[in-house]
Amino acid sequence: MIRLLLLIIGFSAILAAHDFSQSESTLTLDGPSVNVQLRLNLLEFPGVDANGNGVVSYEELDAAIERVFAAVKEHYVIGAPDAPLRILVERHEIVDDHVLQMGVRYDFAAEVHQLDVTSTLDVLFGPMHQHIVTTRLNGETSRTVLDAGNRR
Repeated sequence: MIRLLLLIIGFSAILAAHDFSQSESTLTLDGPSVNVQLRLNLLEFPGVDANGNGVVSYEELDAAIERVFAAVKEHYVIGAPDAPLRILVERHEIVDDHVLQMGVRYDFAAEVHQLDVTSTLDVLFGPMHQHIVTTRLNGETSRTVLDAGNRR
């Protein structure tokens, strides 16, 4: 019984040592635009939770939003297959005290029929980070997990 208890404690310590990081996006095609609902854990961005209390206020987000959005544009790239003409944050909000939920519109030169999504968010959030992409294209929904070993 003691061995089992020690095994459980040891396994729990291993799990705690390897924090799991996850973000997600839902992409909907609308002619020459791709609308993205993106969810990111703001606690994983260094310095966003300025007072370190585990809750991100709008004041803290406002101070960091340009840096956060710049990181998103660098590490979450959408092509169709060409680069977008414009990327516009249409809205953003904090949910669950620390999750950024952001509506972003990617405008392209022509109607979008093919999407290329590349995530290097693992560079920001660590090698265990996974980004779950849900795409709605021609009435069909698909889901892909992007991580350090599968960025596209």
